[in-house]
Parts: sequence; structure tokens; C-alpha cells
Amino acid sequence: MALVIRIGKSVFFYFDSGLNQNYILIGLLACSAIGPMAYFFTKSQISGEKTFDPKSLWHLTPMLFLAGYAIFYESYGENRAFWSSYIVRGIYVYWGIYMLSSIFLIVRERFILKKRFAEERWTQGVVLGVLAIWFAYFTSSFTSYLTGSLTFSFLVYLLAWMLLTQRKNKVAKRTKQPTSKTLSSSEIQVLKEKVSLVVMAEEHYKNPNLTMPALAKLIGQTPHQFSSFINDQLGQNFSQFINAYRIEAAKNMLIESSHLTVEAIGFDCGFNSTSTFHTSFKKATGHTPAAFRKLTPDSSGL
Repeated sequence: MALVIRIGKSVFFYFDSGLNQNYILIGLLACSAIGPMAYFFTKSQISGEKTFDPKSLWHLTPMLFLAGYAIFYESYGENRAFWSSYIVRGIYVYWGIYMLSSIFLIVRERFILKKRFAEERWTQGVVLGVLAIWFAYFTSSFTSYLTGSLTFSFLVYLLAWMLLTQRKNKVAKRTKQPTSKTLSSSEIQVLKEKVSLVVMAEEHYKNPNLTMPALAKLIGQTPHQFSSFINDQLGQNFSQFINAYRIEAAKNMLIESSHLTVEAIGFDCGFNSTSTFHTSFKKATGHTPAAFRKLTPDSSGL
């Protein structure tokens, strides 16, 4: 979206030099957000975590600062020379820093840690595409202001072709993919122990945003393999699977941590709401957390 706003402004400005200065300012603000957004897209693709962390909003501080500067002090139209010479160049440098950080994440994961991640080619294509657009704008003073827009148009078609080709190949592989191997009882037990070690010993169950692909990566399996293990071998979905570990941890805390409230225990064990904790706990044990605590003697006083 930030790229679309930035490119749209460039096209309008190229064909209409008398464009309202507020539109130009909106384009510049969007430009300051492109780098951070590309970085978090890359980070999300590599980690498998698709939820947004509100703490990451501080990366958009320059955009908010520029908006405040333009509104309360001096807008683009009031001092175009200063904005063009210093602020716009600063925005491009800020954008470039995040693009280098995005490339570093990919290089570290792929060539230093030697790990693969989902939609790898697509991620690399998007990052390189945004980098090409950044380069076109960064050098626009030496070429043409429309270079960035033309680069964007070319890359949209190229990335769309890459995405369609990738999806087509995935469908083809899925149709040719043999049915998942049925694991023996001993293999299932070994894998269960490995998962328990990762989830419980390292306390990953406490993360309310834990996803199946992220956990699969932690135990050294592909998302497809791990999903097959949970669905076909255990007969559960991922939510049921991870909540079972959370409930076991909650049962221990309800017995041993009488100073904590039921709600605090639920959140500490990875449930993102009190209602989900109560519903899941009662379904698994037949009792609400509060009732379970009353039925069980407090071992902390022994």
C-alpha cells in the first residue's frame, strides 16, 4: 500500500507539476514507511510468525515526525528546496537501511544458518523488487523522476508472474505428492517426546502467538510434515495440540501457585483470553479452573 501511494504520487506529479502540495506530502510519508514494511515482511516470511507486534510501530516514528513537522512547522509547499535537498534524501537513506537489513536477514537464514523458509523465492523477489524501486528513486535526480514508476510497473507484472507460477507448481506438487507415511507407535512416541522437550522445557507454549509453521521449524520438520503428524497421527488440530500442553502447565500452576489468580495463570500459560482458557480447560478436565483448584490440595503448603 505504501508503494502504491508513493508511485501514484510520482505519476500524477510527472504529468501535472502543479499537483497540490498535500498530495506530494502524502507520497513522501508513504515513502518513509516502505523500508520498515519491507523489513517486517521479510522477517515474518522467515520466522513464520504472521501476527503483528504493536511494539514494531516505533519503526514508523520518522513518518509521524515528518507529518508533525509539516503540519505544525513547515510543509513541503512552504519550503520545497529544503524538503527536496535534505528531508527527501533522508527518507531514501532510511528506506535503504531497511532494505539492507532485509537482505541481511535472507542471507543469514539462507547462507549462514543454511536454513530454508516458506515461499523463499517469492520473498527474495519482493525484496529485490522493492530494492530496485528504491534504487530508481534514489538515482532519479540523475535519470528521470518517472523511472521509479516504470520500475514499479515492470516489477508488478514480474512478481505477479512469479506468484502465479509458484502457486501452479505447488498445486502440481500437491497432486503428485504421495500420501503421508504412517508412523509406527515407537516413531510417534519419539516425535512426541521431542515436541514435548521443545514446547515444555523451553516454554514455547507460553507464547500466545505460536503458530504451527514456527513450531515445526523449532523441531526440525516442514510445516507439511508436522501438520500431517498432528492431524493424521494424533487426530487433532494445532489449537487442540498446543492447548493440551498449556492445560497441563495450568493444572500444575493451579495446584502449586495459590497466590496467583486463575486469570493470571491462564495468560501465563499462553491463552490469549480468559474465556478461551476456561472453555479449553473445562473441555479437557471436566472442571473449570477454579473448581479444579478447589478439588485439589495445595502442595505448596505441604
